Amino acid sequence: MKGLLLKDFYLCCSVLYLMVPVVAILGVALSLLVSTWVLVVLSTVMFGMIAVSTINMDRVSGWQKVSAVLPLSRARVVDSKYTLYLLLSGAGFLLGLVVGGAVSGIQSTFDWATMGIYLAIGVDMALMAGSFTIPLSFLLGEEKNVLAVILAYPIAAAAFVGIVVPLGGTALACALAAAVGAVCYLLSWMLARKGLAAREVTG
Repeated sequence: MKGLLLKDFYLCCSVLYLMVPVVAILGVALSLLVSTWVLVVLSTVMFGMIAVSTINMDRVSGWQKVSAVLPLSRARVVDSKYTLYLLLSGAGFLLGLVVGGAVSGIQSTFDWATMGIYLAIGVDMALMAGSFTIPLSFLLGEEKNVLAVILAYPIAAAAFVGIVVPLGGTALACALAAAVGAVCYLLSWMLARKGLAAREVTG
């Protein structure tokens, strides 16, 4: 598992280095337009998408075929992608939290309620979307996979609204939406581990 994560981390390195200044610049720009806490959602989603992109990188480079003849279980490969997604999404979440908090503090606009809402949105969208994009990236070709990724995040946002609005938009409703995202992610991981592990490598 460690070797697989390191391989993917090296694939993502060049993009990750660019993401940090981009997030910082976005934080300043967003503070002039909307709540700086939107940055938590954006950075969490952006970092998660980088993790998903490694599946296509493996397909294009031929790694999927190579891994099939290595003493490496297919389930372990699936586990590494779900773990990488959590790690990178978590890194984006923390980065957005730090930058958003710093800008809010400088502007003296820090608000716990607003922060909580955007944190819940970030968690729900990342985990809900990841529960679809990771398995679909294994199953679909590159073109269809791009469409799946594009659609996954609006669907995750709609799911968040569908849970929170009927419950009055309370903090508890936001926490419930985040919990639903986490459950979907865990179920997706469990199902993918069984289903994808049994499939032959065709990429």
